Amino acid sequence: MKYFVCAGIFLAFIIVQYTPPAAAEESSWLDSTESAYAAASRDYDSTTLMDAAEAINKRPSIDRQSPRALLLLGLMYWQMELVAYCSNDKARISHYGGLALSTLDEAEKNGADPYMAAVHRALACQLIAGQGIVKGAKYGPRAAAELKKARKANPQGYYSLLVEAINTSQAPSFAGGDPAKAALLLEKMEKEFPDSIDVKIHLSRAYRKAKRLADAAPKFNPL
Repeated sequence: MKYFVCAGIFLAFIIVQYTPPAAAEESSWLDSTESAYAAASRDYDSTTLMDAAEAINKRPSIDRQSPRALLLLGLMYWQMELVAYCSNDKARISHYGGLALSTLDEAEKNGADPYMAAVHRALACQLIAGQGIVKGAKYGPRAAAELKKARKANPQGYYSLLVEAINTSQAPSFAGGDPAKAALLLEKMEKEFPDSIDVKIHLSRAYRKAKRLADAAPKFNPL
């Protein structure tokens, strides 16, 4: 049976916790764009994601360059990379992964939440790193470096735990990879976040890598 090796979104928007009155207009259009992103992410709707990303890019520069807009745009590119990963479209994985990394870098420089930027750079790097030895050698270490940043900002955050578990599952043994250990980490996460599609998918992958084939049956509805 074919497994869909892609992660669903555990949506937890912490992009902005307070919007001053002067930013009411920005809040209005970004609120609606975030809502579109959330719905498109749940449905793996690449067309809506691309339309939403294009809408941000067409905004005036002062809007487009805000930390909130850049972070949201980076998340959209990462999600499009994830959709490409579902269909094993290597060219689009690299394309949107690169856009996600550069946009998230810019977002953090402009004042966006460093935790959200770091964990999604790590996730973007992990998808690219899975495309062969050469890309694994380049992007695997960066994924680990971004994880280190995320741990410093929020060691017990959902995304920090997820990235750590994926790294432990994917990394070669000489770099700390251990699928059996990854399975234990993901089992713990599954108890804490029972609705997370990400955790269910990667737990099944870790089981297979650890030769626990009887446990590796998918615990999620495929796309």
